[in-house]
Amino acid sequence: MLDLTFATQRLPGVSVISVAGEIDAAGARRLDRHIHETRRSPGEHMVIDLSEAGFLGSAGLRVLLNTHAFARQHGGALHLAAPHPKIARFMEITHANTVLHVHATVEAAVIAALQQSHTPERTLTQA
Repeated sequence: MLDLTFATQRLPGVSVISVAGEIDAAGARRLDRHIHETRRSPGEHMVIDLSEAGFLGSAGLRVLLNTHAFARQHGGALHLAAPHPKIARFMEITHANTVLHVHATVEAAVIAALQQSHTPERTLTQA
């Protein structure tokens, strides 16, 4: 088992968390804790760079889905970047890729997150 490590980069409008190692059950708890400690606000836009993550188990997927739901509930978004082909296939099999924003590169994920963070919220108009 590879030890799980994190690196966080804060950009204006988005935080990028790079994950290296295996996101098994124990790693999922550590990832969840790191996300909560890193989050600047409930509605923050976040990118999780999975390019150095070699494994994602069901507990890790649950963390990502819960983080996505929490962010959406508070006006933010979660974007996943550069998943290893095994992880991308796991997301396809579980249909998580139809819920989560998955991008081929970190750059594409950051651009998408920034575009979302600058999109004005829709307002209701009275007729």
